[in-house]
Amino acid sequence: MIIADASPLIGLAKIGRLNLLQHLYQHILIPPAVHAELQAGSLRPGGAELQQALAEGWLETADYAAIPAAAVAELKQRLDPGEAEAIALALHLSADLLLIDEQRGRVVAQQKGVRIIGTGIVLVTAKRRGHITSVRTELDALFRCGYRLSARLREQLAVMAGE
Repeated sequence: MIIADASPLIGLAKIGRLNLLQHLYQHILIPPAVHAELQAGSLRPGGAELQQALAEGWLETADYAAIPAAAVAELKQRLDPGEAEAIALALHLSADLLLIDEQRGRVVAQQKGVRIIGTGIVLVTAKRRGHITSVRTELDALFRCGYRLSARLREQLAVMAGE
């Protein structure tokens, strides 16, 4: 089971690559706070792709009752609501992976024993499985649409992908 935070979903949707998540993982679960973030941006670039994924059901919103309120409250002291709910849901459901890019959320998730991946690793995996031809091209597209990726990280991911 894969749980996702909003930023990777929005970033991939903006560059027209949200479908990679469906190809690689088949089903992605998001908490209600992440769903709310996606709805808020439905008129922005990538919004239609996100709404379509929700309508198709491979991107699914978890029932709020499935997320332990005490865990969310504790995490909200350090993180935004989407990250807090995503980590709490990943812990509660013993998720295989949490897709999250924000550094603070990644650190907290790892401290709690949650296995994480980021958008860059999704792209590396997609290239290895033949879904895209160039990680560097996709990372450049993310960078151009405002996604924060250092030149060093972009280069490391391209090397990982054999480019």
